[in-house]
Amino acid sequence: MRAIRQAPPAIDSAAVWHDAENGSYGADLVIWEQVAERCEGPVLDLGAGTGRVALHLAARGHRVLAVERDLELVEVLRERAAARDLPVAVAHADVREFELDERFGLILAPMQLVHLLDGPAGRVRMLCAAAASLRPGGEFYAAVLDDPLPPLGPPTADTPAPLPDVREIDGWVHSSLPTEIRIAPDSITIERLRQLVSPTGRLTDEIHMVTLDRLTPATLESEAELCGMRPLPRLPIVETDDHVGSVIVRMRGPR
Repeated sequence: MRAIRQAPPAIDSAAVWHDAENGSYGADLVIWEQVAERCEGPVLDLGAGTGRVALHLAARGHRVLAVERDLELVEVLRERAAARDLPVAVAHADVREFELDERFGLILAPMQLVHLLDGPAGRVRMLCAAAASLRPGGEFYAAVLDDPLPPLGPPTADTPAPLPDVREIDGWVHSSLPTEIRIAPDSITIERLRQLVSPTGRLTDEIHMVTLDRLTPATLESEAELCGMRPLPRLPIVETDDHVGSVIVRMRGPR
């Protein structure tokens, strides 16, 4: 099949900022490769975004179904899979509500997905939907951020300023710089300065904030057990210069 030429997303779109802030992360990819090789059957990628994980696994011969609730990201992912002729199907759905006819040997919830489900009730709904979508003996993997994250404030001699995430498209430069991390008992709020520089040098900026649920691996395991899944030994994702470390919670589905 002849590849379709892929048009870039709109300059100030959600997809571009998603790529800028998430697309360069790769510390987990080798783990997803290894487990996809071991687990039988297709892979279900929850909260797939623009396809960081789904496209990576499909390029290595795995059939992937990606679930994403943002329609713009869904369309971008479909275009990227078609442009590369990769076996990725995309379902437009909330990961807390999805129902699928197919069953999967492996279900992944990468990066911060489990922290973005509006608390325990939302996580349990997602976990039970995942359990219902696993083949007998299938496995569910979810990345949980190290907790607590270190607070982020003004740089000092001992804590230099973080570097921004940067992406350039057709002469437009997108820069996203984390400026503050606020820790509360039940949440973590990350503030970013998003700056857009036009090809002529015109600068616009805005503050973007995302709030994550605080969560431990043990809590997620207990919630998954409510859905009939059983815990397996956890796996670490090491910290990098640009990203904090995390832990992969592994669960085996109902028999």
